[in-house]
Amino acid sequence: MANNRSFWHSLMSKSDDKKVVTSTKDPMEEGLESLSWFEGQRLAVKKRIIKTRETFGEEIGNSITHGVMALFLLGMLPYTAVRAYIHAPEGFKVLDTVGISIFVICMFLMFLASTIYHSMKHDTPQKRVMNKIDHIMIYFAIAGTYFPICISVIGGGLGLGILIAEWALAIAGTIIKSLMFSKTKLSYAITCILFLAMGWLIVFSFGKFYATSPVAFWLVLAGGICYTLSLIFFSSKYKFAHMIFHFCVDFGAICHFIGLVYFLR
Repeated sequence: MANNRSFWHSLMSKSDDKKVVTSTKDPMEEGLESLSWFEGQRLAVKKRIIKTRETFGEEIGNSITHGVMALFLLGMLPYTAVRAYIHAPEGFKVLDTVGISIFVICMFLMFLASTIYHSMKHDTPQKRVMNKIDHIMIYFAIAGTYFPICISVIGGGLGLGILIAEWALAIAGTIIKSLMFSKTKLSYAITCILFLAMGWLIVFSFGKFYATSPVAFWLVLAGGICYTLSLIFFSSKYKFAHMIFHFCVDFGAICHFIGLVYFLR
């Protein structure tokens, strides 16, 4: 009797109704069918590559890449001061010595702050504070790099104006970074804009800088390009991207060190 009723119900149904019944699938089954083996593997690999914070191995690499530079600059500080004093012309010995010393000290503090920050345990109040100090030291490293250029090469009102602008931006960046959350997109955007603005103020004195010290000019320009390209990796979420950022900063710092210590005069 039940089979007979099913037969007549099927016979009297519209053809459209039959199509709907036969073509309808469970949404879960459709989702599983559309997710191919390759797609599943791609998502799994992407999940392993993209991170939310540095792993222990990454932090070791981050600490070493900047720790080595910090030790190098600390050891070279007396040498650079003495060399600047010896090679400076009469009347500029003290000024050149102070300028190159400020450059080396500011760079050392930047690498030291970075090394300490990346050596600290995650999710601690101390590391969050150190993250701010780490970024603040970059402002002072950029301003410190301008010090010997402005007082030994550019000079005059233009050199003094650029130097004042650099340190004013460094102080402004310090205040902003101290008051803002470090891990927000807005904070990163403001930080990167200030880094770029401070780093490329040198364009206003390209002519005089090149005419006075062409080798130093090209080395400083190469270092600036390395710093600029490093920002691509600065806020990247891929593993070991921050260590690549560190390598770019290291190379830029080496270019600036060679240019300012050996070819500025």
